[in-house]
Amino acid sequence: MAERSKGQRSWPLDPYEVNVSFARTEAGKDEANWFGPLEPITPLAPPEVAGRQWDYPAGYNLSTLSRPFERVTFSTLRSLADGYDLLRLVIETRKDQVSRQSWSISRRDSSSRSTSDVERIEEIRRFFARPDGIHCFSDWLRILLEEVLVTDAPALYVSRDRSGHLRSLLPLDGTTIKPVIDAWGRPPQPYFDKGKIIYPAAYQQILKGYPAINYSVRDLIYRPRNLRVNRVYGMSPVEQVMTTVNIALRRQLYLLEYFSEGNIPDSLIGVPESWAPDQIATYQKYWDAYFEGDLGRRRRAKFIPGGVAKTFIQTKEPELKGPFDEWLARIICFAFSISSQTLMQTVNRATAETQKELAEEEGLSPILAWAKALVDDILSSEFNSPDLQFVWSTGHETDPIAQEAVLSGYTSKGILTINEARAVLGREPLANASASRPMTLTNTGFVPLPV
Repeated sequence: MAERSKGQRSWPLDPYEVNVSFARTEAGKDEANWFGPLEPITPLAPPEVAGRQWDYPAGYNLSTLSRPFERVTFSTLRSLADGYDLLRLVIETRKDQVSRQSWSISRRDSSSRSTSDVERIEEIRRFFARPDGIHCFSDWLRILLEEVLVTDAPALYVSRDRSGHLRSLLPLDGTTIKPVIDAWGRPPQPYFDKGKIIYPAAYQQILKGYPAINYSVRDLIYRPRNLRVNRVYGMSPVEQVMTTVNIALRRQLYLLEYFSEGNIPDSLIGVPESWAPDQIATYQKYWDAYFEGDLGRRRRAKFIPGGVAKTFIQTKEPELKGPFDEWLARIICFAFSISSQTLMQTVNRATAETQKELAEEEGLSPILAWAKALVDDILSSEFNSPDLQFVWSTGHETDPIAQEAVLSGYTSKGILTINEARAVLGREPLANASASRPMTLTNTGFVPLPV
């Protein structure tokens, strides 16, 4: 059997395999002449176009809209979030869950720490206590989360002092920011030119319908959470349930009109049976004009023949809440990973608690991870501290007694070190070297495990 050459299959070739492959190649020449696939059309674009991210419209950067070529505008998303009561409650609940978390700054490698690290961490903590110089961290984060959950266009203006160092991170209205793309459909990145770093315009702020100012990637942090390869804008949870919210708004408007205008007259007044229809209509116009402006037309008294008035039966009251309303609530809560049990009929308590914890864990973790990645990037780029990280301390979300039992079990069995357990609680690592080594608990105390 023949052996393949270097770079090809190393195992021996079967002669039958070689013959079959040769036969198919020879037969393919005839097959191509009979309704075959033919050769592809010669590409029209130059080779340099290779790697273009998406098929953007020509002249994309010339638009003066902050969300061009999109089927939904930013103003529509904001109106949907503010117009539907349940949607607004869900958004605020998610913001509350995130903002009540405690946080800390720590080293990625907890085994080593120096005095300079402590000073550096303390300086960064003081900055993030008021990132924009005005609001505390939780309020500052709520502003960003509002943009993430409604428009998915969070933007931070990087304010610097005269020396170019970071001074504050100011939230901007992301709906006024239009990302600029380069020839490959990506944000323009800095480049070197004659020994200098050039920062091209990567974002453009649209004010009063006009391009107001350009920002580079150094001037503005634009961080949508749900990006797509064929768009420069993110897709927020509000946009994902836009049709459902439209249906719910009409349902809400129907209930509002029922309580404000009503759907049946307040009373029916009989008239002599000898009256003709035109006489009834004439008197009805007189009566309506007399009470004009007091009530809606559907609430006005109606004049009808006496026989009809005597046989009048009150209509059935409409259903104000039903399975359809619960279905709408489930969809809205599912989009934000919020437990819908408080809006549903009574269910088993254990099941409700399990679903609530699962919804909070699945929905809260991605948002916390997004915020952590944002701050970690700022630590690396603005504070020159890639060795530090932003850490969420979820002690408020878990039972302290249960958390103590879990961490104690992990440390006593050598699964976690004492410093790793302290990092989970958001506390500083101990300087003792043994606190950074895995140990097991024995009758005589902790014994270091062999490495």
